[in-house]
Amino acid sequence: MKRLFILAVIIFVNACATQVTSLKQGDKITLEANKGFVLLGIQTSQSLKTIRISGPQNIELNSNDVKEGTNYLLIDLKAGKYTIDRLDLDNYRYIDFDNDEYWEFNVSPGQISYVGHIEVIRRGGYSRYYRTELVNRSSEALEFLKQKHEIIYSQNTMSYGGPGEDLFFEFLNLTGGTE
Repeated sequence: MKRLFILAVIIFVNACATQVTSLKQGDKITLEANKGFVLLGIQTSQSLKTIRISGPQNIELNSNDVKEGTNYLLIDLKAGKYTIDRLDLDNYRYIDFDNDEYWEFNVSPGQISYVGHIEVIRRGGYSRYYRTELVNRSSEALEFLKQKHEIIYSQNTMSYGGPGEDLFFEFLNLTGGTE
């Protein structure tokens, strides 16, 4: 009976997550009220199956967006506090994040919130151990946005929404975007 209950809870939780996909280059989108853009970088030594994120809008990023190498995801989400809960490496292996505060980020309404760069690097060729970090690469994220999503960049201000504090985007907004 306990196993049946646990299975039902897992199915219910998975059903509540909305599958989202990153905006493609040249996509034009007008934000709805109380929504913001999230810019998330991912660097991984292998393709990932899914990334699960909880918050005002529970989402799941699938393997189309989290391929091996360096990727950027630009998504429109409801404003609020989110947590990266879990990375599914494949059908059998996953990483749950216990330190919620480190994996939390904020989405500001009407802005582009850069939340960091998830690094998932395997330790050694056949190792089953991975190094996972959420690091700040604001200047690289800015260059990506200017090159691939020029319209969205030109119509919105940017802020840092990841762990810690970074005043890089505030400085750029004050100087009119001149580096």
